[in-house]
Parts: sequence; C-alpha cells; structure tokens
Amino acid sequence: MNTLIILLAQTKSEATFEIIIMLLGSAIIGYLTSWLYYKSIYEKRIKVIESEKHELNNRIVNLDAEIFNLNKSLGEKDKEMEHLIMVHISERKHLLNYKSFGTATAAEKDDLKMISGIGPFIEERLHALDIYTFRQISKFTPQDIDTINDAIKYFSGRIERDEWVAQALELVRIEDLRTDLFKRISERKTKIYYNRIGTAKKEEADDLTIISGIGGWIQEKLNMLDIYTFRQISNFTKEDIVTVTEAIEYFPGRIERDEWILQARELIRIEGKKSELLKRIRDRQGRIYYDRLGIAHKHEANNLTLIDGLGLWVEERLNTLGIYTFSQISKLTHTDIETITEVLELIPGRIEKDKWVDQARELAKNNINEPLI
Repeated sequence: MNTLIILLAQTKSEATFEIIIMLLGSAIIGYLTSWLYYKSIYEKRIKVIESEKHELNNRIVNLDAEIFNLNKSLGEKDKEMEHLIMVHISERKHLLNYKSFGTATAAEKDDLKMISGIGPFIEERLHALDIYTFRQISKFTPQDIDTINDAIKYFSGRIERDEWVAQALELVRIEDLRTDLFKRISERKTKIYYNRIGTAKKEEADDLTIISGIGGWIQEKLNMLDIYTFRQISNFTKEDIVTVTEAIEYFPGRIERDEWILQARELIRIEGKKSELLKRIRDRQGRIYYDRLGIAHKHEANNLTLIDGLGLWVEERLNTLGIYTFSQISKLTHTDIETITEVLELIPGRIEKDKWVDQARELAKNNINEPLI
C-alpha cells in the first residue's frame, strides 16, 4: 500500500513537471511568434517612415534651394531696379538749378554721411546728381530741395526735417573754425553730469553713428565732451539732453525725436552688434504674411517716421523685413503684430500702444508721402 502511494506521488510530480515545461515552452513559442510577427510589421513600418523621412528631407533641401534661388533672384531684381533708378535719377540732372548751389566733381567729394540723415543709400543717389560736397548742400534753396526730393525719390519733408542745409553750412564753416568750435565744446565739459551718465575713454569708444540720427560730425562733437559710449547716452536724463544739445550747438529736440536714448539702450542689449540683429531679422522674414500685407520695394518707401512712436531705428528694422509703406502697416492683424514684435525684438505692446495701424491707415488714406516713381 505504501509502495503504491509513493508510486502515485512520483507519477504526479513528473506529470506536473511535464505540464510546467509544456506551458513554459508554449509561452516561449507564443512570445517568439508574437515578437517575430510584430517585428515583421514594425520593420516594414519603420522602413516606410524612414523612406518618408528621406523624401521629406529631400523636399526640404529642394525647398531651401528654391528659397535661396528666389532670394537671389529678388536680390538681382532689386539691384536691377536700383540700377534703373540710378539711371533715371541721373537723367533728371537737367531739372536741377546748379547755378543756385554750384557744381562739383567726384574728386572734390566730401563724406556726405557726416550729415545726420544721409546714409550710403542717399549719398549714392546724390552722387548720381553730381552733388558731392557740403558746400553744395549748404546752398540748397526750398526750390532746390523740392526738385532734389523729386529727383532722388526721397521722402517729402525729410531734408528739412533732418536739417541738411544747416548741418552742411556748419560743416562748411568749420573748415577754418573747427579748432575754435571744438575748444568751445571742450570748455563745456564742466556742465556735464558725468556722475550720472558715466565716464569713458577714447579707447572704449563705440561707433555712435550706429545710432540713427547721429552722423559722423555729431559723433566728433560728442567725443569732444568725452561722450564715447552707448552706455553714457543710455543714461541721459532730460536735463542731460538739454545740456548736451547746448554744448554741441545742436538742434533742440533732435535727441528726443531721434530716440537716441532708446536706441542706445537697445544697442547695449545687443552688445552693439546692430548688423547681427539686422541679420537675425532678415533670417526671420519667412514668418511674415506678405500675402496679407502686400509686397513693397525700397524705391516705393514711405516715410514711416511720420507714424508717432516709430523712429528711425525701428523704421530701419521694418525696412529690413521688406515693410516700407503705410499700406502694409495698415493691414497688420493682431497675429502680425505679435510676430513683428518678436521678429524685430520690440517691447511687447509698443505697436498697439502707439496705434501704428490706425495712424498708418489714416496716412495711407490721405496719400501722405506717396512714393515718387
């Protein structure tokens, strides 16, 4: 009886072991079968995805090439257009009264960029009219200004606004009086609150002409006051503005109007790397909805500084985006405003606060400063 019980127990243990082995084998086979099945499915899917990814990468490369070619084509078109404009400007020489302001040759040329308001773009157009010297500009009459505005397709009223004639007259006069002028300015250093604006040495000098509204001549006069850096200008108070304006014998109100302090603060923020900021802006141009705003070119530009709250520096950044006209700004939506604020690195809310859109709509409606084509 005991032997029978032992035999039955052994048989049961062996059967249990066999069952466990069979179940384990079934589980392994099931797992392997499932793994192989899913692997075959996912491998095919992975191959499809990789193929799609490769195709998308190729499309991106092709689109990048198309964008590059389009930008290149646009650049060539702009150059071609600028060349045609220069030819057209040159053909308008006969409209100018050279007896009024005199003639000059390229060999006699002054650096007209010393005049605040004249950059390389405008200087090139003036040269196309054989206007090369401070002396010529100093003799402009109101009639000459109207004719030249029309000839170079410049913003109506901008020559008067930037006081080219007064600046040129000063530059002509100081040829013999520069020493006396600089001596007068230097003697006024005692009136400057350096404890407030800070001190700087010549070797620390920033290129102050990066500030829109400061030409080479104004920079020289500021340097005579030991004002060399963006940081010093960024610290100006209203009292400092009055003192500096008087010290350098500058036009009252110009420092505020051209937003020197705001520009200086922004230049500190970007470490004076204005060209890098403009490059960043150009690189972000694809984010602008030109289908909604419309396309405009440099030769169609309006004087955007007629919009209160939009100074020369912001105008330059907008122009870098290809935004040149009141019409374009008048079409900005809330989304456009958010995008442009970010792209131009403006203070959030500034566009709405200064009501650019409403002002632009009114200026566009009244045909203020339409481009001269």
